[in-house]
Amino acid sequence: MQPESVVTESAERRDSVRHAFICPAELVEIGGGVRITARTADLSSNGCYIDTLNPLPAGTRLRLWLTKDERRVEFSARVASSHAGFGMGLLFEQLSPEQKVTLESWIVGKSVTAEPKDVFREAIAASSEAAPQPNRLFATRLLKILERKGIVTRSEAAELLRDLNS
Repeated sequence: MQPESVVTESAERRDSVRHAFICPAELVEIGGGVRITARTADLSSNGCYIDTLNPLPAGTRLRLWLTKDERRVEFSARVASSHAGFGMGLLFEQLSPEQKVTLESWIVGKSVTAEPKDVFREAIAASSEAAPQPNRLFATRLLKILERKGIVTRSEAAELLRDLNS
């Protein structure tokens, strides 16, 4: 048997760029019944990284449910790398066209079920009238980054920008 570091090194070669992405994740080992509730740390079109203290061994096949913007999507996946005490890298298997569209929308920050963009743009436009220019630009950029990373929702970002006017 190879040391874990050797297995992990060979499994760490990625075919696609990963993007910071945080959302709840539920995992069930196929055939073993182990259930894990965790969260993602990043996402790509081929897989994701799951933060968990007790990762499953490399090669384990599982069912994965990711929930973002009130959309819950099920995936088949395989553990590509396992890091005890930290988490595990998952590789998606046999993605349907619908799953691919959802992944792409999450990656680019345009959730299929997200609120209309005009709510966010209206808040940005309204904030431009009240806040000083440097603060407004900084706040707008920061909130866009936080939204893209899944730390705040579109409506929370819009609300914060409206508060900037107060």
